[in-house]
Amino acid sequence: MRGEVKKSFCFFLIFLMLFLFAGNSVFFCQTSFSNSENNPAFNEENNSFQEILPGPGLLEKAANFLYTLYDYVRKAIIFSLEKTIFKDNPGLADFYGDAASFLASLTAVYLLLLLVASAKKIIGVLLLLGWVLFALTIVIRG
Repeated sequence: MRGEVKKSFCFFLIFLMLFLFAGNSVFFCQTSFSNSENNPAFNEENNSFQEILPGPGLLEKAANFLYTLYDYVRKAIIFSLEKTIFKDNPGLADFYGDAASFLASLTAVYLLLLLVASAKKIIGVLLLLGWVLFALTIVIRG
């Protein structure tokens, strides 16, 4: 059990590092130095090259999606707290809404890691059963 907690914590830290550093990734501009019709970087009007930057990568898109999802959950929690518990003091709803949304996101990551851990056990059982059946069919047919 303790080893699984360490593994889960390590996976969480790796995921968190990837999430945090996705916005700081460096993109390199690819330009070609030939004057041809297939080169969109060459501007024929003034015979110069223009810089073409690539769009966001898959990791940056995933980070943007997760941040957008987190922001919507945070706004929904703050709205519900403002309308129910903190009618008199909406400023407290912002504070407690931020804390609740952070705890909700950590809970979602924890549940995802539990799902992966349980799926790993199921796949292990299926693999063991598959190899046993494979060896059994070789013995029976051999």
